Amino acid sequence: MVSEYFYDDKIQQWLTADGFRSIFALLGTNQQGIGSSSISVWCKNCDDLEIGEDEKDTLDKFIDQLYDDLERVSDTFLNCEGAGLYKLQSACNHSCSPNAEIEFNKHNHTLSLVALEDIDAEQEICISYLDGCAKERSRHSRQKILRENYLFTCACPKCLSQADDEDVTSEDDDDDDDDEMEND
Repeated sequence: MVSEYFYDDKIQQWLTADGFRSIFALLGTNQQGIGSSSISVWCKNCDDLEIGEDEKDTLDKFIDQLYDDLERVSDTFLNCEGAGLYKLQSACNHSCSPNAEIEFNKHNHTLSLVALEDIDAEQEICISYLDGCAKERSRHSRQKILRENYLFTCACPKCLSQADDEDVTSEDDDDDDDDEMEND
């Protein structure tokens, strides 16, 4: 069906079984997740309100209850999510200690690359492919996630500085903690 719909002599290499797998792998490893939430925008705007402490406490309790109620109904589908390909962002490599991060400041598909520190003119701009929690895990755990999802072994400054650390995943750490509790 795809080859019939997109037929063009210039793209025939991608319409073979191997070519189709290659294009899906290319898309899968280069796409950027896009997430926006009308509710979080509204809550952020509430944070900017100039109101008294009592009103602020009441509003915070309302927002907490709102999120609880929405989560019961929507489960994990509270945000509007998708994926996109961005030419300049896809040129940014990964680092476990990035100097920039991806944001969606307009709460839509418009991507912003935001510096986390001063970046020299010739310095590479690096983002983290890991979420906040995964970024804080052990080098071994980060490496495992990156190999499984992005097919490479990270050699960023943070990973190199932790190269002599014990190869323990966070799950192994949790198992060790459980063993210690059982022995106590």
